[in-house]
Amino acid sequence: MSNQEYQLPPMGTSKGSNKANKIIPVMIVLLVTAVLTFVMIQMKPKEQKKENTKLVPAVEVIQVSPVDYTVPIKSDGLIVPKTKIDISAETSGRIIYVSDNFSNGDSFIKGDILVKIDPVDYELAITRAQANVAAQQANLDLQQAKSDLAKSDWKKYGKKGKPNALNLNLPQVASAKAALSGAHADLKLAKRNLQKTTVIAPFSGVILSKMVDLGQFVNMSTPLASVASTQIAEIRMSLSDEQLHNSGLDKFDGSQKITVSISSEEVQGVQWVGTVARIEAQRDAKTLFNYAIIEVAQPFTQQSTALRFNTFVNVNLAGRTLHQVYPIERGYVTLDNKVKVFSSKSKLIYKDIKIEYADEHYNYISSGINANDKIIITGLSHIKAGDELKLTQ
Repeated sequence: MSNQEYQLPPMGTSKGSNKANKIIPVMIVLLVTAVLTFVMIQMKPKEQKKENTKLVPAVEVIQVSPVDYTVPIKSDGLIVPKTKIDISAETSGRIIYVSDNFSNGDSFIKGDILVKIDPVDYELAITRAQANVAAQQANLDLQQAKSDLAKSDWKKYGKKGKPNALNLNLPQVASAKAALSGAHADLKLAKRNLQKTTVIAPFSGVILSKMVDLGQFVNMSTPLASVASTQIAEIRMSLSDEQLHNSGLDKFDGSQKITVSISSEEVQGVQWVGTVARIEAQRDAKTLFNYAIIEVAQPFTQQSTALRFNTFVNVNLAGRTLHQVYPIERGYVTLDNKVKVFSSKSKLIYKDIKIEYADEHYNYISSGINANDKIIITGLSHIKAGDELKLTQ
């Protein structure tokens, strides 16, 4: 054995005591951490509970002043001649002359010679009629001379009593007078027939359709041409019942002079003037539209550009005047004719309105609002009458 002494472990030491020594420091750390955390929580300022705040919608408003507004009446129509006729031959014969303006679309002036028919036969008829007049005049002179002689002889020979008509040759005189009157009538008719061989324009106008030409033989009543007067043109303007009322033409009796403005998309920058001539007595059976007839004087020369027949035109008429109405855009009016108003108490209210007239952009309101009302133009959803509002900054 060695001289070194063998030492025994200390009394009471074991493996369990070693584990306890290791856990104690960990628990101390955890305890300190918990204490610090608690202290920090206690030191953190307490959050104040937010009160439930109510969201107030912001809106834009407008104020509208009353105006006097004249309702515009707009319609359209087709320009047509007021006077359109077919010129026909009043005698028979061969055409020996046509005017240089006797062609489709050409214009002419009242009194112009359009067509001439060979007059020879009618000139001969005049000569015969004149001869007949001379013969009947001679016969009348003869019968009158016999009557005068019979009357003279009755007195010369002292015959008593009053002579009768036969004694004085009066029936023969009357017959001769009648024959002379008939001869004069025949002469007048012959001269008239001669005049009819020359076809003269009855008015200033245009040739719509030419139906004959030089050298053609025509009979009485043969159509020569279709012509139209350029003195006055017409437009048949359609009007709904509302337009008829707003235009005031529902009370038209012909004594008023109502002018209209006429334009065409085919001719930019030019306007013609027409007048209302009459309102047709009945509405169209299919469309139920009313029709006003507009007359346009001198359509070909009224402006530097002619307003030609069969031109589609727009017609504008100043209708009745609405006094002190409020124009509000249609989008700011509800379907049941109300407007949203910002009240003096900053609340939403609805006002019933009366719409006097409406076009595609505006409603013209005659009652229900005034100039002090603040009309809300902001769209509001899920907002009801009485809810609080505020104005946008």
